[in-house]
Amino acid sequence: MSTPVILEDLQAAFPGWCIWRSSAGRIWATRNDRRLSQREIDHGLSQTTDADDIAQLAEQLKEQEAAEQAL
Repeated sequence: MSTPVILEDLQAAFPGWCIWRSSAGRIWATRNDRRLSQREIDHGLSQTTDADDIAQLAEQLKEQEAAEQAL
């Protein structure tokens, strides 16, 4: 997958996440309709994550997907 460059691309690439830009300019993502178990958290999954820019957040979400698949 190429790196998304706008929020709409990022949302389309990661439909399991709600993605938005804060008033401070950071990009945030939180999981849709699912709370993580303690086991998932212990294995490095995050309920919510943030980054300075779209490319950084895309990388974090790719890492979250990989960690989830590794469980």
